Amino acid sequence: METTVSASDTIRIRVEPEMKSEVLAHFARKGTTVSQAVRGFLSEELQIPQSRADRLDALAASAEQKLSASGLAEPTMSEILDYVEEVRQERKADMAKAS
Repeated sequence: METTVSASDTIRIRVEPEMKSEVLAHFARKGTTVSQAVRGFLSEELQIPQSRADRLDALAASAEQKLSASGLAEPTMSEILDYVEEVRQERKADMAKAS
């Protein structure tokens, strides 16, 4: 069953012709259109949780979904903390370069 969307406004973007061809083919293979995919993306973006706890829950759920799909082992707490510290140091170095 196909859903009909009655849209009344337009958003335009510019992309390279090769990218446009690839994107059209990609979504055609998935049985959808670029318009449907963009509308879905925009709807999801507008539904971003507002509270910090909600954002953290959404992040954790997304990470769990991606971890399950990847087939990789779940990282240990130590690996997570090491990664967070590494990112902090990189950001600190980037901020020092920028100033």
